[in-house]
Amino acid sequence: MAITQLYKRFTRLDSLIKYVMNGDKTDEMKYVSGINCLPETAFEEMNNTKNRFNKGKEKIIGYHLIQSFAKEDNVTPEKAHQIGLDYANEIFGKDFEIVVATHLNTENIHNHIVINSVSLKTGKKFYDNYCSRDYIRATSDFICQYYGLSTLDKPWKRKGYYKKFANENPYLQMIKRDADRCIEIAWSERDFNSRMAKLGYEGIITDENGLIVYDDIRGRVVLLSKYFGDKYSNQEVKNRILYDRPAEPNYEANGKRYRANRETYEKMLEIRRTRELKKLPLLYLLFCLLMKIDPLPARMDFGNIRVPLTKEMKIELKYMNQLSRQAVLLSKNKISSLDDLNVYRGKLEDEVRTLKGTRENLQRRKRKSVKQEDIDDFDKQLKELAPKIKSLNEDIQNLYMIERRTILWKKEAEKATIKEKQRLKEIERIKDKGKSKKYVR
Repeated sequence: MAITQLYKRFTRLDSLIKYVMNGDKTDEMKYVSGINCLPETAFEEMNNTKNRFNKGKEKIIGYHLIQSFAKEDNVTPEKAHQIGLDYANEIFGKDFEIVVATHLNTENIHNHIVINSVSLKTGKKFYDNYCSRDYIRATSDFICQYYGLSTLDKPWKRKGYYKKFANENPYLQMIKRDADRCIEIAWSERDFNSRMAKLGYEGIITDENGLIVYDDIRGRVVLLSKYFGDKYSNQEVKNRILYDRPAEPNYEANGKRYRANRETYEKMLEIRRTRELKKLPLLYLLFCLLMKIDPLPARMDFGNIRVPLTKEMKIELKYMNQLSRQAVLLSKNKISSLDDLNVYRGKLEDEVRTLKGTRENLQRRKRKSVKQEDIDDFDKQLKELAPKIKSLNEDIQNLYMIERRTILWKKEAEKATIKEKQRLKEIERIKDKGKSKKYVR
């Protein structure tokens, strides 16, 4: 069981980061990690983000999130730190700089998470309200449940926000769709269980918690009634299986429509699906297999084949496009080191400042103008400036992301090199030990 508390920070973000990274509390910083930043330079990077978007003088400068685990759960420091990283990544990881530290100095192991108040991508601030507080608790409960920890039994005051979390979570939506499909076509509870097993699940209908789905592939347990309401309670699921059965399906062959029993119809769909899969490129099928996604939609239009894009695929494609743009930016401007990157970024920032000054001058002259012709001319010039400024800002953001990623990769490479040296030393030590034993004999 984990209890979460979120606090706003108005002053001295550097002292807060220094406190959470205290070596006496984190086993000499063994359990300190950074997301989108390095822990050692987190304060400077957070300030740079604020200054880049002209938000260095805002009232709220950061947030302090505490996640405390119950003593009865016997959480290890490694597990607690991993939960903290997954938790912070799920809520803030895509947009904000974060420092995650696990403190071991008390009876209850707890995570301290420091979040920058300004997004490093959009420049927008994190808005703390009742919705965000409930979302933070819902996410904590879900991740604790995934790691086999207990969750709070205290009832929710605003259940709508818990449902909002479930509706925005692609994994829970996938489980719900699969369960709904099996309920829709099943003829009995036993048939429902067998259909869920074919999809890699174990579905159990209990009296207390309703429909519980065990995901054997990913090792997760989902209580659908907890996330999606009474529609998945014990009696409601049984009623849907027994009484809400669809009519006999039709299928089309040789231009004629036939009625078929469900088994024949499903076999025919399976044969058609196999044929359509054979027409798809092998590389695409391999990609779908690795991503654990369906290469064809659930309901196919066999006359016009279409390949669906899941939310995960769209995110990955967006990331691939971003990497592609960054690679073109580096190649086009012959950037081969961080020094070259900083020099070029400085030029772009100077150019943006010049263009913004020109824009402010045009806006000032437009406000003072009386003639409509002059106003139209200023509007035209302002429209021409907007895409230039936007393009330059995107390049600057990409350069910041490249720099941050390069530093992180260098650090990871250094860690890997140290581990490899330690491994080789250990192998040599074992060999020397074996030789010494041999000579003793």
